[in-house]
Amino acid sequence: MNIELDNVSKNFKNQTVLENVNLKLESGKIYGLVGRNGSGKSVLLKIMTGLMEPSDGIIKYGGVPLKKGQYAKDVGIVLDCIGFMPEYTAKENLLLLAKINKKTGEERINEILKQVGLEPNSKKVYRKFSLGMKQKLAIAQAFMEEPKVLLLDEPMNALDEQSVQDMRIMFREYVNKKPAIMVITSHHKEDIEILCDQVYSIKNGYVNL
Repeated sequence: MNIELDNVSKNFKNQTVLENVNLKLESGKIYGLVGRNGSGKSVLLKIMTGLMEPSDGIIKYGGVPLKKGQYAKDVGIVLDCIGFMPEYTAKENLLLLAKINKKTGEERINEILKQVGLEPNSKKVYRKFSLGMKQKLAIAQAFMEEPKVLLLDEPMNALDEQSVQDMRIMFREYVNKKPAIMVITSHHKEDIEILCDQVYSIKNGYVNL
């Protein structure tokens, strides 16, 4: 499968956030998107998921255009719009999502929690999590249904050096095995270029190599 963005633009009132973005993303590859805060990285990922509509242009999954009001299928996301229940543990939060989506079960949830470095049977509730633990849970929910596409907004934020190294290994192994398409955003190119097959920069609304 591949994802194509054809002349995708996004405007907010008089501000152009994205201008004629053209990309073709292929399975088995990890793509980086680098830009400062407010450059449009998160907006682009939200448009790719269907959470936000472009002002112009088309997004295609496997050659099929994403229709207005339609969410992309088989996509795992790490975005700031994801919320977890503050009085639930990591496992309870993922079990709740699994019950709603009906795409995975407890065995897979235990597996992915261990992979990201969280203890499945921990009684600590989400509101007591460190920022790093919250980020690990966000990554776990993105991967738990084993999607073909992963759109990860600043996934390494708040992680310690060892956790970053562990995530890099996990991401690469997953993308190669599935194979999947992965897009990772970051402020700094050096943080993700070691992992990515191709890194794009986003500045003044334009996306370039």
